[in-house]
Amino acid sequence: MYHHFLNEPIVLDAEKTSILTLRLPDDISDFMVLQAISAPLLEIIVIANTDALKNITVRFQPFMGLKVESLSKSSQAFNTPVTRCIGQGFRLYTRMGTAAKFCAAELRRGVSFSLDMANCQNLDNCLTFALQADSKFELVPLETDLRVLHEPKVLLVAKALLARQYDYAASSESIAIDMAEIELVRLELQTFVRGDLGQCHAGLADEALRLTPLLMQKQQWLFRTYTHMFERPNYNRSANDTDNTDKLLRKLECYELLAPPELVQMVGRLMEDDT
Repeated sequence: MYHHFLNEPIVLDAEKTSILTLRLPDDISDFMVLQAISAPLLEIIVIANTDALKNITVRFQPFMGLKVESLSKSSQAFNTPVTRCIGQGFRLYTRMGTAAKFCAAELRRGVSFSLDMANCQNLDNCLTFALQADSKFELVPLETDLRVLHEPKVLLVAKALLARQYDYAASSESIAIDMAEIELVRLELQTFVRGDLGQCHAGLADEALRLTPLLMQKQQWLFRTYTHMFERPNYNRSANDTDNTDKLLRKLECYELLAPPELVQMVGRLMEDDT
């Protein structure tokens, strides 16, 4: 189902306790996360788990990077582990309703989860995986991955965007990402209404039509905040006035001191004519 999002499987040896870290490279823009969070970022399946052989297959989105290191080198805190046996696995998703800018920030630092064989709750030949504490992501076991069975995803995302609180201290890049995210969802709502599901289910189409103007209003507010941030840093001055007024007055006094008296008188007469 997610083959077109994830790369080819990589087989890893799981005999040693270790930490796997998924990271967004520095040369990849945060805008790429807008497309990435529409699908799982990573998928792991246990393919061999015996006393003699312990292997897992790992697939992740191609522009991501995966690092494997020893557990002893890290002092991170992890959540409650998920136990997986042969043939079982999990996917890494963003938590529903989390802003893309927060997901991108955590991916820059790296999303880590531990791989362990010792803490298996009295089960034989099993592996445990635990996500780092206070993460914006979650590990979803394959057998309980019901996200595709919810109401249309575009409606869920639109509601989550509307429920997101305003961040008055956000940077210009974060606001630009938020605006792009809203625009993508708004276009997806239009496509949804015109599609077969929107034509067959009038209730879902009506809900999509109600959400569209609300998204536009929030986008307009973000756009006003974005333009004020660049074009008008101080409301006491005009939009194109970026220099300090006192500094300009001092510069004018210097010109008057250095200019010949005849030139100063000429400028004074010109000003009188303009008034």
